[in-house]
Amino acid sequence: MDKPLDILAFAPHPDDVELACGGSLILASDKGWRVGVADLTEGEKSSRGNPELRLQEKAQATELLGLTVRVNAGLPDGSIGTHADHRLPVIQLIRQWRPRIVLAPYWEDRHPDHARASTLVRDACHLSGIGKIGEGKPYRPEQLIYYMLRIPLSPSFIMDVSSVWERRMEAVRAYKSQFLTQASGVDTTLTSPSFLRALEARAIWYGWQIQTTYGEPFLNAAPPAAQDFPGLSRESDLS
Repeated sequence: MDKPLDILAFAPHPDDVELACGGSLILASDKGWRVGVADLTEGEKSSRGNPELRLQEKAQATELLGLTVRVNAGLPDGSIGTHADHRLPVIQLIRQWRPRIVLAPYWEDRHPDHARASTLVRDACHLSGIGKIGEGKPYRPEQLIYYMLRIPLSPSFIMDVSSVWERRMEAVRAYKSQFLTQASGVDTTLTSPSFLRALEARAIWYGWQIQTTYGEPFLNAAPPAAQDFPGLSRESDLS
């Protein structure tokens, strides 16, 4: 049996977690946590690049993120979640890697794959704990947490990724076929110089909310347990 992961982040397409929560994954990896990414597709319907190039880019980004493992669910790009059986490979990955935390894209998004992937992972997190569905030993993750792709969310918490921002962006830029204008292929919204500026501006905005340089927002699927008020776990300075 594979050693369990601390975090398993599900991405509709390769490059989605790099864009949304790459800094947080780097921070977790740096702490010695076992961090994995499960790409639901290979991004084979992308307007730019080709399968061989995209695999090379993904391998480079995986190394930069410091991942323990990166796997693929083998679902069809452009049609994620359009069939009930699409839940089964996601359930199997959750049972195989037994993550404490699952990360999924926020359910509001203009890209149908992103929105359906959110629902698919949410359903799989629950159904993976039911023995009569799929194969393998039932297992249900402790937490499901959503990351933001395009549509803003009201975060449960914001991760300070200032210390790893350059490494995070290096992982994004590993996908040269998708984000660099000089790469061959048709121009898209992602190849516009304003895209990466907007990505940084968003991180600055969320960082400002926690009084730091760069931040990545997350939304808990359920309220987290606490035994103290945030920031008061250390001995009070007022005594």
